[in-house]
Amino acid sequence: MKTDTVIRSFLIVFLLSTAGCTTMDDARVAKGTGSFRLYNESFDTVWDAAIRAVYDVGLNIESKTKNEGYILARMDMSLFSMGENVAVFVERADEQRTRVEVVSKKVMPTNVFAPNWEMPILDRISERLFKK
Repeated sequence: MKTDTVIRSFLIVFLLSTAGCTTMDDARVAKGTGSFRLYNESFDTVWDAAIRAVYDVGLNIESKTKNEGYILARMDMSLFSMGENVAVFVERADEQRTRVEVVSKKVMPTNVFAPNWEMPILDRISERLFKK
């Protein structure tokens, strides 16, 4: 009887703690909700800078699709965070300009210590483009 109560309690705590977890898909479908910048560079130049910027800030790229213009990345669990899912959208604004949007989602929305990767990635892209 006591074992059943412990197991039920554990299951309830586990279910409540994982409720509301975000996935990589949640970051991808959140396009239009992140921070963005417009760069006076070609799509190909900005795409390359975006990939390097994601690695520069320490994220792991899970997938990238150049012809659809998105990069999906993740930061694994750490001492201060349960992890983050990040989507970077790179799209042509016109012939000379490229728009980049970054969406950063905490794996656990209740984790107040998880970093938001939007500005660090956009800043790093800007730095890489400025250096070229």
